[in-house]
Amino acid sequence: MDDKYTNAREHFFAAIRALSASADSIQARLIEANVNIVNVTIDEFNGDRELKIKFAKLLDLLAIDQDDLETVAVENAAHMSDFDAVKVADLICDFYYEIT
Repeated sequence: MDDKYTNAREHFFAAIRALSASADSIQARLIEANVNIVNVTIDEFNGDRELKIKFAKLLDLLAIDQDDLETVAVENAAHMSDFDAVKVADLICDFYYEIT
């Protein structure tokens, strides 16, 4: 594994652990995952336009209003339907797969 996206991989791996290692609701697990994902910046994907766009779309799903990304991501996840939360969780897992 190369050093490209090391920081992003670490945070996304922690997010996936939060999604999978709990009996809490999917919304609660997504909130925990968001804490890790918001530590990744879009600049980490400079040089890979496709990943940058996918990450931006994921951030848009997590937090439409990006003034305080972490707070908004928590609020959005708390009010997502189970179906929407599962879709976002799937996107997180897919994104992690792409950066590994």
